[in-house]
Amino acid sequence: MTADQRRRARMFRAARIAVLVLVVAYFLLPYGVRSWIPVWLLFVLALALEADFFVGGWLQSRRSEPVAEAPDPGPQQRDLSDLGSWGYWDPSAPTPPVELDPGFRWIHVAEAVGALAIVAVLLYAASRPHGWNAVSAVRQAKTETILSREASGIARHPASVRCDKKGEYVGFVQDADGLAEIGGDQAFLTPDICDTLYQLAIKHRVQSFSRTGRAIAVLSHESWHLRGVRDEGLANCYGFQTGVDIGVNLGLSEDRASAMMREQLATNAQDSGSNSQYRVPSSCRDGGADDLKPSKDGFP
Repeated sequence: MTADQRRRARMFRAARIAVLVLVVAYFLLPYGVRSWIPVWLLFVLALALEADFFVGGWLQSRRSEPVAEAPDPGPQQRDLSDLGSWGYWDPSAPTPPVELDPGFRWIHVAEAVGALAIVAVLLYAASRPHGWNAVSAVRQAKTETILSREASGIARHPASVRCDKKGEYVGFVQDADGLAEIGGDQAFLTPDICDTLYQLAIKHRVQSFSRTGRAIAVLSHESWHLRGVRDEGLANCYGFQTGVDIGVNLGLSEDRASAMMREQLATNAQDSGSNSQYRVPSSCRDGGADDLKPSKDGFP
C-alpha cells in the first residue's frame, strides 16, 4: 500500500469516527430538537462516505501506473570504481521480490459494513418513539381524563389537563413543566410529566421516587392556579399538601405519597434556585397559617 493509500485510509477512518460521534450526539438530543432533523439524512451521510471511499479507491487504482520491475540490484559504476571489480558482487544473489498493491481487501468491506450497521442501529433506536410519544392515543386520552379529574377536584370547577406534545406552551423552549391560567379551566403539562403520571396511573409503575413526586407536585401546583391562587410559592405549598391525595388517587399508598411530598417540600429551596417566587412561605409548615389540615398531625 502506497503512502497516499495509507493516508486515504486514515482519513476515512477518522471520517467514520466523526459520523459515529454525530449520530450519538443526535441520539442524545432532546426529542423536540431531533424531530427537526430527518433520521435518513444521517444515514445517507454515512452511506455516501462509504461509497466515496470505495468508488474513489477503485478509480485511483484504475488511474495508477503499472508497477515497474525491480531495479537491478547490482553495484553502480561509481561503486565499482571506488570499491573494486565485479568480483565483489555475486550475480546469483536472489532479487528482492516486488511488493505489489494488495488491491481488494475484505477487511475494508468489513469496516464499511460494520460502520453502517452501527449507524443504522443507533438511528433506529433514536427514531423510535420514547416516553409519552410511545403511548397510544387511547391511553393518552385516558391519562388526560384522569389528570383532568384530579385538577377539577382541586380547582372546584370543571378543568382539563392537556399534555403539550408540540411544546407550544411548556417544555423545551418555555423551560417550564406546567402552565395554567389563574382561575382558568385548562392546564398544560410537559410530555415527560404526563408520561410519569401515566406510568403511575395506568401502568401502576413508579419510574423513580423523586421523579414521580415531582410530577405529582407539578399537577397539583397547576391545579391550584386553576383554583385562583396566583402566588407561585403558595401554589407550591398547597400543591405539596394536596399532592398526597393525588398520589393516593393515582395508586400510591398514603405513606409513600406523603413521603414523596415531604421530599418535594424539603428540596423546594434548592429546586427553586434563583427563582425565589417559587419558594414556599415560612407559614408553610405543620400548624402554620398555610396548613390546609391544621387538625391533622404531619405535614404535608
